Amino acid sequence: MNARHAAGALLLLLVSAICAFGEEARLTDAQIVGIILVANQAEIAAGQTALRRTQSRSVQSFASRIVDEHRQVNEEAAGLMQRLAATPQRSGISDALTRQSYDDVARLNAVEAREFDQTYLDREVIFLHRLVKSVDAFIRSTTNTELKTLLVRSRPSFIFHLDQAHRLQLALERPGFGR
Repeated sequence: MNARHAAGALLLLLVSAICAFGEEARLTDAQIVGIILVANQAEIAAGQTALRRTQSRSVQSFASRIVDEHRQVNEEAAGLMQRLAATPQRSGISDALTRQSYDDVARLNAVEAREFDQTYLDREVIFLHRLVKSVDAFIRSTTNTELKTLLVRSRPSFIFHLDQAHRLQLALERPGFGR
């Protein structure tokens, strides 16, 4: 099995691990924050790996934006929890995402250099698609107005990231991509 097929199969595991986003029995607001923190940290870790591995200026720019903006959302979520004197809570979803994030970074580190950009962008498209769907579900289910506001404000950047990842995938197919 070549690396691209292996990466595709492993990305399906990612989908199955996060497909329960928003579908678990009624999550508390603290569990939602826990999931958002873990999901953003997974994006940061994958982005930092891309910054180390890619030679493409376009992918570097994308990964840098991912790292910066997801770090900002995590800072806002942590600030919200501090203002509410609450602690983010773990859930089955956040635990699965944590394990998947470690696996994703290991896969990204193991893929050959010539296949890295495609593997990274494939992961981003799948992950960001599920993140947007999850945020939509969380917006509908949260009871805290400040958390809802944070989610509503973050959603457009997640959609923008997804669109960028799609565009980069298409550009990757062109000769001389991102050099």
